[in-house]
Amino acid sequence: MSIRTDSREGMPFVQADIALIERVLENLLDNALRHTPEGGMVTVSLSSGDLKMTVRVADSGRGISQKDLPYIFDRFYRGEDNQSETSEGAGLGLAIAKRILEIHGSRIEVVSALGAGTTFTFDLPLSGH
Repeated sequence: MSIRTDSREGMPFVQADIALIERVLENLLDNALRHTPEGGMVTVSLSSGDLKMTVRVADSGRGISQKDLPYIFDRFYRGEDNQSETSEGAGLGLAIAKRILEIHGSRIEVVSALGAGTTFTFDLPLSGH
């Protein structure tokens, strides 16, 4: 598996609690790594504009079914593919990430398709704005 970062030098600072945003990234990366098969790709990309920084965490994993998508940010929710006793996680990571971003005045969006991977996107305000 490969992890790639995509950002340019000289990115502006954001207005955020770094420890909480680290937690968001840890949760998103943990999910991406857990659900991306050997030989897959996880990409973290940053872009700035319009007084905000956009963060994307994308993977080439198995994706999330359309019937599970509306519920993935609910506490303790685990999709049908993650119900086995051997699967890791309590179903809290995405709920925590969503709440942290709400505290920062942001929201998290997801685009996913089975067999095609998943992309999570959120924005943070640039420092001084």
